[in-house]
Amino acid sequence: MGENKAHVVAVPSLGQGHLIPFLELAKLLASQGLAVSYVTTPGNVNRLNPQVECLNLDIRLVSLPLPPIEGVPPGIESTDSVPVNVIHALFASSHKLAGAFEEWLDQQMSSHKEEAQNFSPSTPLPVSCIIGDMCTGWAQRSGAKFGIPTVVFYTTGAFSMSVMHSIFNHVPQKSVEGDDDFFEVPKLSFPFKLRKSEMSVAWRDPDSHPLWGFFREELNQSMEGRGILINTFYELDYLGIDHIANLTGKPVWSIGPILPLAVFDEKVIDRENISSRGKAADISEDDCLRWLDSRRPQSVVFVCLGSHFFQNDTQIRALAAGLEASGQDFMWVIKCPTADHKPIGTGVGLPEGFGERTRERGLIIWGWAPQLLILSHPSVGAFLSHCGWNSTLESVSAGVPMITWPMMGDQSYNSKLLVERLGMAISICVDVDGVPDAEEVRRAVTMLLAKEEGKAIRKKAQELRKLAKMSVGKEGSSYKNLQGFIDGVQQLHKSRVGLPEFEGY
Repeated sequence: MGENKAHVVAVPSLGQGHLIPFLELAKLLASQGLAVSYVTTPGNVNRLNPQVECLNLDIRLVSLPLPPIEGVPPGIESTDSVPVNVIHALFASSHKLAGAFEEWLDQQMSSHKEEAQNFSPSTPLPVSCIIGDMCTGWAQRSGAKFGIPTVVFYTTGAFSMSVMHSIFNHVPQKSVEGDDDFFEVPKLSFPFKLRKSEMSVAWRDPDSHPLWGFFREELNQSMEGRGILINTFYELDYLGIDHIANLTGKPVWSIGPILPLAVFDEKVIDRENISSRGKAADISEDDCLRWLDSRRPQSVVFVCLGSHFFQNDTQIRALAAGLEASGQDFMWVIKCPTADHKPIGTGVGLPEGFGERTRERGLIIWGWAPQLLILSHPSVGAFLSHCGWNSTLESVSAGVPMITWPMMGDQSYNSKLLVERLGMAISICVDVDGVPDAEEVRRAVTMLLAKEEGKAIRKKAQELRKLAKMSVGKEGSSYKNLQGFIDGVQQLHKSRVGLPEFEGY
C-alpha cells in the first residue's frame, strides 16, 4: 500500500457465505486500482492467505483477535463447521472485534497524519471508505467515530433483502395462525405473498428466535451509510434493487455477479481462477473433472446443500432414495458428520448398499468441493441447492437450472424468486429440519435432466446466464455501477488526502 491509492477497508461477518464474496469484492476493487484492507480473524486470515498471496493485487489481510465467546469452542472463527446454535453465537458476537478494529483504524489514521507533511507516494494512506456487512453494523459505528464514510455490501440478493427488511420491521407472519395461510408482505413496491410454511421454522415465530432483534437492528443500521453495494445484477433483481433505492434514498450499486470472468467462457475452463474460492476441496480437482468428463452434456445433477448444514440420517436417506430412483447421474457433496468438530467417517446415513447400487453413475464427495468448477462443467445439467445467494449466482452464471431446498434466512425468498418469478427452478422442500419426499426428488431430477417438460426451465436458465454475462461486460449494468462506485471512492480519497496539488490530482 505504498502507492498513492484510494484505500478501502472491507469488514465481512464470520460466515463462509460472507467471507467468500467479500474476498471476491476485494479482488475486484484491487483490480481496478484501489488498495484494500480485508479485516477478519486469525483463523480466517490463515485460510484466505494462500488465495491472496498468489495475486498481484494490493490486498492486505488484517488479522484481529476474536475474544472468547460463550458457547463457541476455542479456535472456531467461521460458521462453516459448527452447529446452528454456534452460528448464531458467532454472528451475534462479531461486535467483540470492534475494539481491536478501532485500535487498528487509529494506527492507520495517526501514521498518515504524522507523515502528511512530507507527503510522497510511500506515505501511508488514510482510509477512504469502510465497506461493512449487513451483520457488522459495529463497523459503521466505528467508522463514524473516525469520520470515515461507510457503505454496506449485501452478500445476498436485493429481492430477499427487501422482503427481509419488511418482515423484520413489520412481522406480518403474526397476522395469520395456520402455517398454510397466505399473508401479504407489506411496504414493498411489488406484490408478494407468503405462507408461514414457506419460511424457515425459526422465523415463523419471531418471539422465539434468539437473533430476531439482532438481525432487525443490523439490517436497519446497514441502510444508514452513504450507499449500498449488492452482489447481484439489475436484469435479475430489478424489483429488489429499485425497492431498496426508493426505501433508502441512497445510491444502490448492483455490481454482480462477482465471479471470475472465466465462468462465462464457453470454450475454456480456467481451472486455477474458478476453483480458488473458499476452502481447499476434499477431492482432487483432477479426479472431479475426470469423472465429469466421462458423462454426457447436461446429464449430471450436482447436489450440494451449503457450508452450514449437516443433513441427518432421515434427510440423507430421502435424498438417496430420490436420486437412486431417478436413474440419473449425480455428484453429491455431503458435509462430514462430526464429533467435537472432527470428522467421524463417511457413509453415515446412507441406505445400505446405496454406494454399490449407484457406483456406475454416482460420485459422493464427503466434505468440501470446488462448486464453481463443477457448475461450470458442461456435464452438469441441474443443481440441487439450499439457495444461498452465492450458490444461486453461481448457478445462474453457469446457466444451470436449480432444485431448491432452502434451509434458513434469506434462502426461502431466493427460492421464491427463482421458482415463481424467474422460472429457472423447482422447489422440493423447506427448512433445515425439513425432509424432502423421495418421489419429489426423483420427479425434479428427471424433469430437469431428461424430460421435455423441463425444457422451459432449462431455456430460462440459459437466458439468465446470457444476461449475467452482459451485465459484467463493458456496456453492462454491473460494470457501469462498479465504475460509478470506484469514481466515488476516488473522490473521497482526494478529499481525505487533502493535497490536491500532488501530481496526479
